[in-house]
Amino acid sequence: MGIKEELLEALGEWARKLNDPSYKERFKGFNKVLQLNFTDTDFSLLMEFKDETCTVKEGSVEKPDVLIETDSEVILGICDGEISPTKAFMGGKLKAKGDMKDMLKIQMLMK
Repeated sequence: MGIKEELLEALGEWARKLNDPSYKERFKGFNKVLQLNFTDTDFSLLMEFKDETCTVKEGSVEKPDVLIETDSEVILGICDGEISPTKAFMGGKLKAKGDMKDMLKIQMLMK
């Protein structure tokens, strides 16, 4: 499996958390686009939140609601529970731009 497929699968796990009623309730009305730019690849991925669901796909948009820049190993480490998203952010390994409330909501999926 290539790195793109690994990332799509890992982020798909985050998206599937919205099948849980408690997550679905927390994401009610959250219609936002998260773009992940990977510093070690030549592609970006999007997580599109709409109507308490989330789709993950390759691509980019001009003005995402939240933008995360990091390398693919950091995201995979967060997905595996080996890296804390907060420590990655505080240590400069993960850079995020967007509304703080939106970023905190997305951080829920990372845990």
